[in-house]
Amino acid sequence: MRALNLDFRRRDRRAGWAGVALLAAALAAGAVSARQYLQLADQLAMTQTEMRDATLAARKKAGTSASAGEPQALASEIKRAGEVLRQLTLPWGELFASAESAATPDVALLSIESDTDRRRVKISGEAKNLESILEYLRYLEAKPALMDVYLQSHELQKQDTQQPVRFVISAEWRVRK
Repeated sequence: MRALNLDFRRRDRRAGWAGVALLAAALAAGAVSARQYLQLADQLAMTQTEMRDATLAARKKAGTSASAGEPQALASEIKRAGEVLRQLTLPWGELFASAESAATPDVALLSIESDTDRRRVKISGEAKNLESILEYLRYLEAKPALMDVYLQSHELQKQDTQQPVRFVISAEWRVRK
């Protein structure tokens, strides 16, 4: 085997034309990117200013219309805003996680309907057999987000070759505060 002669202290380190061209291209690309960034920053600042002005104008208009003799309309808007806020602050994620995280592959969920005023939820789905539905029902009863869980209806789908059982489960949605 032949010995390798490696010279790590070589002094001739001139940059080739390819390196210089690559450096120039990188600097040009950086300049173009910086210019685009500054243009977008200016557009963003202008848009934020327009939004702020529009918000102030809308607040002034709302203040003048409310003082102009429309207290019932304002009260109705406040009530509706309160309802929307209450619905947005409900723990939707916990409800969906409770309904969807069943460990049984024999149950397929079709829909989840909620009545937020009455704190009721209806879960519709299909299962291979009645035993799978009952297992899913026991699973939901064990979840802390749901209580008063019961099978509202079930029906054997005879027209389907696999004959699944379509079901509707109703439960009370427990909201932790």
